[in-house]
Amino acid sequence: MASHGPSIAIVGGGLGGFATAAALQKVGFDVEVFERTRELGEIGSGINVSQQAIKGLYASGLAGRLDPIGNRIENQIHRSMYTGEQLSKTELMRTDAVEGRFTAPYYAFHRRDLLDALAGAVDPSRVHLNHLLVDLSESKDGVELVFENGVRRTFDFVIGADGIRSRVREALYGEQPAEFTGQVAWRALVSADVVGRDILGPNVYSWVGKGSHVMTYYVRGREQVNLTTQLDSDEWVGEGWSIPGDAEELRAAFPELAPTLRKIIDSVDVTLKWGLFGRQPSFDWGHGRVQLIGDAAHPMLPNAGQGASQAFEDAYVLSRWLDAGRDDPEQAFASFRNVRIPRAHAVQRQSLANSKLVHAGDWEQRQAAFEERKKSGDTPLGMSWIYDYEPEREWNIRQEYPLSTPLTL
Repeated sequence: MASHGPSIAIVGGGLGGFATAAALQKVGFDVEVFERTRELGEIGSGINVSQQAIKGLYASGLAGRLDPIGNRIENQIHRSMYTGEQLSKTELMRTDAVEGRFTAPYYAFHRRDLLDALAGAVDPSRVHLNHLLVDLSESKDGVELVFENGVRRTFDFVIGADGIRSRVREALYGEQPAEFTGQVAWRALVSADVVGRDILGPNVYSWVGKGSHVMTYYVRGREQVNLTTQLDSDEWVGEGWSIPGDAEELRAAFPELAPTLRKIIDSVDVTLKWGLFGRQPSFDWGHGRVQLIGDAAHPMLPNAGQGASQAFEDAYVLSRWLDAGRDDPEQAFASFRNVRIPRAHAVQRQSLANSKLVHAGDWEQRQAAFEERKKSGDTPLGMSWIYDYEPEREWNIRQEYPLSTPLTL
């Protein structure tokens, strides 16, 4: 579709930024993406994208790019990390013959593959690398962006998709340091040739223990096993948020493991370690000609697997509001915030609640919660309301959610 309407800059060339650019290009907006790094790249690890977010990406015309690179996850299985005992099983995918509530794929991707797919949907002439934002100023005529390399550009509107340490957010609201959430994580990829190409099947496993859990699943077909761990910790040591980890330290942190999980962790050679940081849920998502999305607006713990998925929801819903409100994009931004803030806040609370439940030392309490939700037809972690969202039908509907979990980190 030929571009028309106001000029829009997206600051941040990550998953959320490129999903937003693709969605806006599809409905005809002139969009340019500015990324701080010299080349596009994601850390080598896996990522889950749940059904409702996939629906939004499909509606943005991206199905042909996603389907060839995604692993369809059929089930989410919780097991004891100590014994391997199965605690729960949730069917995440239905076949066409048995249509169910979750009618889009639940995908696992290699992060780099997913970024390449999203970036490939955007006109490369509109992507600018090595552009680190250092200043932003808004006037009645537009928004001027100033970059470290000396470039100055003015756009009608700006979308900040530059993550939890957002320069756009800082320009709007001042410095707001992220808070350490009391959890440390490791990431690793293991060759499936080492651990076996059938050991996990088409499933994502959550191995739960006291104060910790481990996620495992295949990516790139069954070439690699993605391993992500989380461990409650009183202290995070390290200047960076993602630093090379020590595989022996990882193994020492999880001394008692079921045989399958032990085999995977013992196969780790290279790992990244990082502290999980976040912010209190906030209504400061932008104003005037500037809008924040994704982690720049609503960072959350990864315990609901919704960080990228909520950014993808943002991308699609924002494209719909801007398409519908071409005559008044500022009002479209305000309408977007009115619809999205309650849902994103609820997902942030869900992520916190999941962390507390999954890491609970009281196994009976956890199992009772799993069973109670199963009886009601929900997922063990009470997340059907997230997966059931229909972005194409509900993009302009504000929904309220119960404050069932405190907003503290």
